[in-house]
Amino acid sequence: MKHYLYLFVLLTLAFLGSNKIYADTDNIEQELAMRVQQAQVSGSDSDFYNAQKLFLNHLEQNQAWDKYYRAWMNRVIYDVNHKHFHRAYTEIHHITEDIRDRHQEKYLYIPHMCLGFFYFGRNQPEMGETYFRKALQGVDANKEPISVFNCYLSLAQALSGNHPTEAMACLDSLPKQMLDNPMYDSGVLGFRCIIANRLGDRQAFDRYYARYDSIRQNNPAGFNPANLYQVMVCHYMLKNDYKHALAWCDSVDVPMMANELRLDVYEKMGDWQHAFRAAELKDSFQQIDEREVLEDDIMDISHGIDMLQAEQEKGELRHKQLMLGGLLSTVIILLLIAILIYRYFKNLKLKEQFHELQEARRRAKAGQAIRRAFVTTIFEKLKSPISSLLNYARIFNDPEFKLKPEERSKRYRDIVAAAKNIESLMDPVLDSYSRGDLGISDEEKRICQDALRSPLQTLIGTAEVIIDADGQLPHDEYMQLRSAICRDAYDVATSTRKLVLFSLYGDAYPIPMNYEIGLNEMAHTILNSYDQHIKSQPKNIEFVTDVADDVKITTNMLLQELINCLLDNVVKYATGDTLQLSCHTLTDGTYAIAVSNEGPTIPASDAERIFVPFVRLSPDEHTLGVGLPLARCLATSMGYTLTLDTTYTRGARFVVRLN
Repeated sequence: MKHYLYLFVLLTLAFLGSNKIYADTDNIEQELAMRVQQAQVSGSDSDFYNAQKLFLNHLEQNQAWDKYYRAWMNRVIYDVNHKHFHRAYTEIHHITEDIRDRHQEKYLYIPHMCLGFFYFGRNQPEMGETYFRKALQGVDANKEPISVFNCYLSLAQALSGNHPTEAMACLDSLPKQMLDNPMYDSGVLGFRCIIANRLGDRQAFDRYYARYDSIRQNNPAGFNPANLYQVMVCHYMLKNDYKHALAWCDSVDVPMMANELRLDVYEKMGDWQHAFRAAELKDSFQQIDEREVLEDDIMDISHGIDMLQAEQEKGELRHKQLMLGGLLSTVIILLLIAILIYRYFKNLKLKEQFHELQEARRRAKAGQAIRRAFVTTIFEKLKSPISSLLNYARIFNDPEFKLKPEERSKRYRDIVAAAKNIESLMDPVLDSYSRGDLGISDEEKRICQDALRSPLQTLIGTAEVIIDADGQLPHDEYMQLRSAICRDAYDVATSTRKLVLFSLYGDAYPIPMNYEIGLNEMAHTILNSYDQHIKSQPKNIEFVTDVADDVKITTNMLLQELINCLLDNVVKYATGDTLQLSCHTLTDGTYAIAVSNEGPTIPASDAERIFVPFVRLSPDEHTLGVGLPLARCLATSMGYTLTLDTTYTRGARFVVRLN
């Protein structure tokens, strides 16, 4: 967690420094200071350097040396944060010379602080520790509490990686009067939480976190959010609440920081597959980071050489810059050689890694089998509540069915119990699917939850209204509520069944073909069992066939689920009263089943997109979006081909070719 802890220190230092720099200023100074701050936030190098130069000139003219050198240190911090290490090193040298030329040796601790930032930014915490200690020795603790605070905080940062106990001791040495400010106190408490977590001191972590969270909740204006994400990840990791820990990781805007946090969570979870991927991503980020630093150094060296040639009168400065440029060039060349050597040996390991990947694939298949068994178990638990809701939907859909008022509470409690049972098992189904080969994004998971929870909550709420009424509702109002329950119960049951089946068969895993039946008989069975009468606008589904009745096919009973998904789709979007289910003999001797309606056509450009999970062609739709994808996956698993007939112009026509 070294890199993003460093971010906390720099942000805290910048904040502390800004209080010192910008306090008690005249109007011009305040305006220049605000311009620097705005340019720093914008991230534009040219704007920042120009604003910084104007501000330094103003402070120099007024001989405000304390503010002057702090503002100069702010530039070094900016360069280190943006990995302009060559520029940062040059500025540190200029600060040192300027202090000595003006005989302001009491500020020599500032270049020491800058060198600490420089080396720590280049992943040399030991060197950073050395210079932070030197800076601490040069500060007058009685006159400069802010500087002492900065020094101890920076030293704690340098020690946190290899010596967390000493880092905590440094935090104990911070000036107490500085911690009276909630902004400083919350920042330090967050840092303490992270170090306590690294030490494995759960008791200390809980103590610091309680104070930290109290400031966050009760005084948000005075809260320092610099390390909030790291602290919350540590908090939930210690509680073994990995779901919330990963959610906080996802909230981090800096990819490298987010990835390192996820790596910590996956390692704590024991999820080595994701940890391995996160480690690979971390290496990739580091390589990109190193390459950018090298490229930036090369650009700075080239710029320095051009400046030296243009300013020949500054011979001594030119000589020093050339020496520094040569040193950095040598370091860069050595680093490039080291990278080439590293890649050479890495290539030698490709064969070994290939075998490791093969083994990982075998383990992944075993994990997939376990996941399918888990979902199958959940499916078995869901069959009863799904069947219960479907049965009540069929019964209550019949307006002739009478239910005595005193019987209503019992029946509707059964509906509520079934709905809550489904709700309790919904998240495990989604979580299990998110671990499959196809995976599911957070946005797709949210779509599923919204599409299921809305009718679930409506169903539960409506049933509870009837229960609370205890048979006292007027007949018309009761029948309206019963109609709504019928619709929502059917939607919840069928949507849940589709989602679970999609989780089971969404990876197109081969399905055994072990059931022999006549093709026309299968089609009649599907039509007879289809719950089309429950839908809000019943349609006439006609059956047409040119296949002989004695033609039999070897299939799987999941073919009925496939055709039901297609029927649901054509019924939903039909504008005419007639739909058609048909069986055909193809010219090559194979057979096909087609389902069609009269209504709007689907553009050819969307002919494949409609089979993508969770895709909705209209932004106004709030459906689950897995019906057609489930049908396509079932067809693929059974060796069939499902396509949209783009030549059909009277509506939508789906064709299942039984290869």
